[in-house]
Amino acid sequence: MHRVLFYIGKLPVYSYGAMISLAVLVAAIFLSRESRREGLDPDQTLEAIIIAVIAGLLGSRILYVALNWEQFGGRWKDILFSRFAGLTFYGAFIGGLVAVLLWCRWRKVSFFKLVDLCAPYLALGYAFGRIGCFLNGCCYGRVSAVPWAVAIPVVDSLPRHPVQLYAAGGAVAIFIILKVMRRYRPYEGFTLLALCAMYGLLRFTTEFFREEPLFWIGLTQAQLFSLALAVAALSLMLYLSALPAPKSSVKSAKKPTRE
Repeated sequence: MHRVLFYIGKLPVYSYGAMISLAVLVAAIFLSRESRREGLDPDQTLEAIIIAVIAGLLGSRILYVALNWEQFGGRWKDILFSRFAGLTFYGAFIGGLVAVLLWCRWRKVSFFKLVDLCAPYLALGYAFGRIGCFLNGCCYGRVSAVPWAVAIPVVDSLPRHPVQLYAAGGAVAIFIILKVMRRYRPYEGFTLLALCAMYGLLRFTTEFFREEPLFWIGLTQAQLFSLALAVAALSLMLYLSALPAPKSSVKSAKKPTRE
């Protein structure tokens, strides 16, 4: 584990924060290049990314604190300043999505066109984040005897599933699938729903290898939420796919959008 990547003078650069920052940088670079192909203003796309990052960090922290309130006991300094520790993906996802929706209504930008563009890079960003978790030694796996098991020194010396890398590998696969699917999406918003469905299934699966307390019927809180998300997204995808498509949508489905 490498919680601190390096020092700038006496200032430590933490691995988790560095990976999150790298994820935002990569997404910003590629989305600014691809936005014109979707008829979006690159400057507005970058503005939306900034809004999403700020709201995502706030939402991530708020949800984590709400789920772990007993750990803080009114210590407001610990609640507000986390150094990228104590964050949740679902909080970031919900916070960022709501903020971008409100921003799109204010800027009069197509919300579904924008989120379809961003969805693959959200999956890629999640992969960066999980690599950061691995380097940080958090979100670790259950004790295991598999040959590729690793020890988490900040926890104990027992070999454990490198579940963070399982999640990162799955997220990269989702990124690739979404990039291909986006060319053939039958309607705007399809890529976002596909991301929700695939991420929900990925998180549900990887939680079996993660050291987390069980919440109900032998499943963790994250598994229950992930399963509900995947079922809801798949159901909505099937419902929308069954609706008569507008002529413009049919044409775009027959002729793939060029990347």
